[in-house]
Amino acid sequence: MLRIPIPPEARKFKLPGGSPARIDKIKKIMGLLFRHERIEGYAHHVAETRQYAERLIQQAVKHGDRHSQTMQNADYWLNEKDLVHKLFKVFVPRYEKSQGPYTQLHMFTPELPGPERKVCVLEMKGHPYPSLLPAQRNFSKSLSNVLLEVARKEYYKKKAQTILEQTKTTTKETA
Repeated sequence: MLRIPIPPEARKFKLPGGSPARIDKIKKIMGLLFRHERIEGYAHHVAETRQYAERLIQQAVKHGDRHSQTMQNADYWLNEKDLVHKLFKVFVPRYEKSQGPYTQLHMFTPELPGPERKVCVLEMKGHPYPSLLPAQRNFSKSLSNVLLEVARKEYYKKKAQTILEQTKTTTKETA
């Protein structure tokens, strides 16, 4: 079971050379991903490559380098043989105890004017590069948020008191 969602419909990733050209393109992108651990590309190419990369890493983590089918898959998808060693010596130890997917896909809006192709970044988790997403800032101690928090507490305290008083008057009336 892969750790990423797979859409049920077929991918719209077609190249003039047909299926062999598509597979060659995926192999090339996977080689770049395993070499640099972060790549940028068009969404339909990168999203499909992510599925194959996740599956390859999952097999490598599950079976190790002594499993013949896993080694055949690694040799098939990674054209450069030093990347096969990197898969088993770097990525497998990194992801042995990992929960969730091994890759992250960040979609970006297309720059206009220009082609309306969606650009995205695919990266391996635990890579040495700085994060693409800005760190979340904590505004809970800012003056406006502190004042709003106090006002909210007072409001709910008054509301609870009025409900309590209403229930007391209704119980006195019924008794």
